[in-house]
Amino acid sequence: MQQLYVVGFEVSEEPGASEVPSAEGREGRPGVFERLLTHMEQHVEPRTTGLTGAALMAEKGTVDIAALWQGRPDQRVSWSPVTVAADVRALRMEIEQDLPGGGGRFLCRLTASQHGETTGFRVVTGRRNDGLLAPARVEDLKPPRALKAVMRDGSLRCTDGGDRITAVVLPALTAQIPAVRAQLRDPGRRLPVLVVSSVRTVGPPADFARKAASRLAGLAHVVVVSGWLAFHAFNSDVGPHLLPLDGARLYWPGMEARPPWWEAGDLHGDHDVLLGRLTRLLSPLSVVARGRDRLWDSVRAAETDALLDDLADTESEQVGGLLKALEDEREQSVELLVRNEELENQAARLQIEIANLTAQLGALSTPAAEPEAVRERPPGEPRDFGSDWARWTEVSGGALVFTANARDEWSRCSYPYPDRMWEALETLAELAREWRTRRGSLGRSLVSWIGDRTPLMYAPLDEGLRRARLHEFTFEGRRKPYDRQPHIKLDDHTTPDRVGRIYFAIDSESYRWIVDHVGLKLYGR
Repeated sequence: MQQLYVVGFEVSEEPGASEVPSAEGREGRPGVFERLLTHMEQHVEPRTTGLTGAALMAEKGTVDIAALWQGRPDQRVSWSPVTVAADVRALRMEIEQDLPGGGGRFLCRLTASQHGETTGFRVVTGRRNDGLLAPARVEDLKPPRALKAVMRDGSLRCTDGGDRITAVVLPALTAQIPAVRAQLRDPGRRLPVLVVSSVRTVGPPADFARKAASRLAGLAHVVVVSGWLAFHAFNSDVGPHLLPLDGARLYWPGMEARPPWWEAGDLHGDHDVLLGRLTRLLSPLSVVARGRDRLWDSVRAAETDALLDDLADTESEQVGGLLKALEDEREQSVELLVRNEELENQAARLQIEIANLTAQLGALSTPAAEPEAVRERPPGEPRDFGSDWARWTEVSGGALVFTANARDEWSRCSYPYPDRMWEALETLAELAREWRTRRGSLGRSLVSWIGDRTPLMYAPLDEGLRRARLHEFTFEGRRKPYDRQPHIKLDDHTTPDRVGRIYFAIDSESYRWIVDHVGLKLYGR
């Protein structure tokens, strides 16, 4: 198999989840290895085939899975279990299907291994080309369902060395920028970091960051720098390799190699094409960096040792010959595996050289300059939002409006983090505009929608505000008062002089959000 893409990491119980004292866990709760089996079994369609994780571990087998949609190729799934002891076991699954255009067969290999206290999960995608001397389209590779399921499992913690592996984008406001810079300069970092600039917080760059976090899980970390202030704070101390405005940059481990970047036009274009370029860039490197599956090798070695011990305990006259033949075969297999790994690494390095030469040729034809520092700056006086009130209403297309009380409350309050409040209102304007575009139809709750798209914390009700009879206000002569219980929380569980709030009413008739308070929490002070 020609390896094209490799992701591997250790898997353990997420801190805070119930501790699992045995393989089966407390009160029947499955252990880490069993949960990996559950995610892998979806590839054999257990509802139709009856094959569960326990059945897969019972014996090796093969099953053909019909395509779910017309025009998609059928799949052949095969699996090989290894069980030496309750804490020494593994399952290797291979999913094979025809590639379009007669380019051979696509192969995805999933391996869950447990050896003592260490459990790992590994994904290898590649091609069986039957001797076809032609390049593979690695940009079309997408993570298998099992990998996505493992990434979404909140009870599992996935790590590669000191790196935490996730499929979630990390939002970075101004306060988080020092931590992002520390991550970039961490000498122990193993994976590259894709940093995306999203000045408007929501929009195509932020959407691209979320897609990249899912598509590049295990290949790169994804951070989205949200807002003007965070963008300028990041570029003020990142060194010579600036982050483009509303663009992205890939920072390699060690910070020595020149990090590639993509401008705003790329992030506002076809995201699938750009993600294909990133996959083509990172996939060959993953093959070289990951090397062999050491945990699987350890389980297989333990299986061989157990077989040798069983043979040594017998009284057969052929034991000596069998042991010698088995040892010779084992040495030959190891030699072939090592040689195969060397050839695969050589092929991967050649692919990297081809990609570098192609990039150099492109650079010679259209020389690119490093992104220039953006000279624009947020308001000079942090507390004076000035014309921003009207600008936020304009940016939102009238979907976010402010009462005179909101502006007056802000001018009188002593909230100590005006930059954070400015960023929150900047984000709220974009959210309101999109909410109006969708005419309030989101397909899910506003809490989930805002929480998934931005770092803001939204709450639809405020019982304390209602009990204090501070929840109603009038606006534009409307006889029926508006309810301003919906609010954005900035800081919580701290001293009253640091708890920021944006209270607003949701006008479902005119599809707008009416902000009536910007400042500190209105009660409990």
